[in-house]
Amino acid sequence: MYTVAVREWVQCYIVSEFAFVRTKIGNQFEQHKNIISLLTKLLIHLCILCYLTYAARLWQKRGTGVIDWCNGLGILLIAAVFIYWFVFYYTVIKPFLFPILLRYSIDTTTKAFKNFIMTVRISVQIILSIAFVIFILIDAWDQKRRLISLLGFGVFILLGYVFSKYPNRVPWKIVIWGVIMQLAIGLVTIRLSLGRYVLECIGHHVQTFLEFAYQGAAFVYGDEIVFVYHVFAFKVLSVIFFMSFIIQICFYYGWLQSIFLKLGWLLQVSLGTTVAESVNTCASVFLGMTEAPLLIKPYLPDLTRSELTAVMLGGFSTVAGTVFAAYTSLGVQAAHIITASIMTAPSALSYSKILYPETEISKTTISNIKKWKSDDLNVIDAACKGAQIGTEMVLGIIANIIAFVSFVAFCNAMLIWFGSLVGVEDLTIEFIFGKIFIPLTWIMGVEPSQCEEVARLIGLKTVINEFVAYKELGRVKKLGLLSPRSEAIATYSLCGFANPGSVGCLIATLNTLVPSQRRNTIDLAFRAFIGGCVVCLLTACIVGKYTGWSEFFLEYSNHPGGQYKTTANLTEVKHILSQNPVPKFDEKALPKAKKNSKLEDENGNR
Repeated sequence: MYTVAVREWVQCYIVSEFAFVRTKIGNQFEQHKNIISLLTKLLIHLCILCYLTYAARLWQKRGTGVIDWCNGLGILLIAAVFIYWFVFYYTVIKPFLFPILLRYSIDTTTKAFKNFIMTVRISVQIILSIAFVIFILIDAWDQKRRLISLLGFGVFILLGYVFSKYPNRVPWKIVIWGVIMQLAIGLVTIRLSLGRYVLECIGHHVQTFLEFAYQGAAFVYGDEIVFVYHVFAFKVLSVIFFMSFIIQICFYYGWLQSIFLKLGWLLQVSLGTTVAESVNTCASVFLGMTEAPLLIKPYLPDLTRSELTAVMLGGFSTVAGTVFAAYTSLGVQAAHIITASIMTAPSALSYSKILYPETEISKTTISNIKKWKSDDLNVIDAACKGAQIGTEMVLGIIANIIAFVSFVAFCNAMLIWFGSLVGVEDLTIEFIFGKIFIPLTWIMGVEPSQCEEVARLIGLKTVINEFVAYKELGRVKKLGLLSPRSEAIATYSLCGFANPGSVGCLIATLNTLVPSQRRNTIDLAFRAFIGGCVVCLLTACIVGKYTGWSEFFLEYSNHPGGQYKTTANLTEVKHILSQNPVPKFDEKALPKAKKNSKLEDENGNR
């Protein structure tokens, strides 16, 4: 008994002393929490600076001489500048400088200020429009056919107005600014080499990030299914689980909500669109039509019919970052996909307002939208919920793709049977659409002799999907059936999710996320689908305007001097060839041919 009592007393004494020490330490931390927080931040900054210094010294010792701004030290410096800018903004500019500036700011509610802003906007629109017209005329002076692409651009805008739900309510201010932004983005990303380099870098890192999902898919399904056979359901759709997982975690911490509000404010000021539709369209550039609605999930029940049209049209006219790797495996560069999506974003918003102008009062403007807080218990709960949402989306996508593709196959079989009875062979939906799209490809700027080939590709993309169309484009490229300019126009016109299978995917996604909007989603799906097809053609028109006969997609590989795969103009090609000269052949070594004789190979080809 005595031993037990002593042991209990020792245990109580140790527990009480430990509690006393813990209380003392807690009180000390509470009293000096500001100093401790400051020291912790200084220690973190010191570690970062030491790391940056060591990385720079190591780069200097290696003696490379040129900083790679897309990888290694270059991307590290960019990330450091980006992080420290945000730290400086939220610790100095926002709490101290903004209040000082607001004291001397102009009252923005006055009528005079609003009239001044309106005058500035109209003046900027007129100046930019005149500048673009002058640039376009000068740029295409020696190649008049490039102006046909502008004709196509105007025709597609006119068709949108003719088939608008409310033609008298079209907000032309949004349309004009959308066109100006699309032309400006095309100028930077297509005509300027720096813009192309930045987009190639972004595309590389986005593709690398998304490919991490393949590791989890291979662990569950096996390497052979994912990396050898590339099964769509097990490889490509597995990225949705990963993206939904990440997005739900970011929602839990409130990071994405802050980005939405900032980006929505910027687009609302520049274009005049609402926050939800603007954020969804921008998110579709990298996330795709099935993942982007997750970002505005709390606001989906309150969307108007016009906003819902913009959300759906933005998804149909862009492509997902989840399929970047699949496209690149078909020969399409990630930079071209990103270029097309970025150019398409403002055009999708403006064209949606032509097809379905706003007639209701939006509940998602920057003035009344609220920062949504996650109802998840913790980050683990958020991650699990994200994976579960991804499960529902993947199952809905698989079911709808199977149904729509099967229906198209059935229709083709019926058309082939009916055609065979009257002597018409291979009559399919793709063939019919290929003939119908010939006038559209001509006004897009495609050479007349190649219009039918490009029209057939667009028909494949519209009826089946862009995967089949890009695969066929790769075959056509190998056969040399398209000129570089027609190839460029075809590449960008196929860069979109506007196909029957995607219609089913988006309907399934929205019905899962917001069942209350089911009727509106189904009613507006076809209009948004047609709008998505036209927006892709608008982007192709811009590419046709900016792409001359000397600009093309260079695939310069298998050369002793290196391997290149980029978009280049004639000057850049000359530079590449000067650095890696093509070996000259010896004309004297060739056998002399008799006059009027034919030089033929062993197969009889001249």
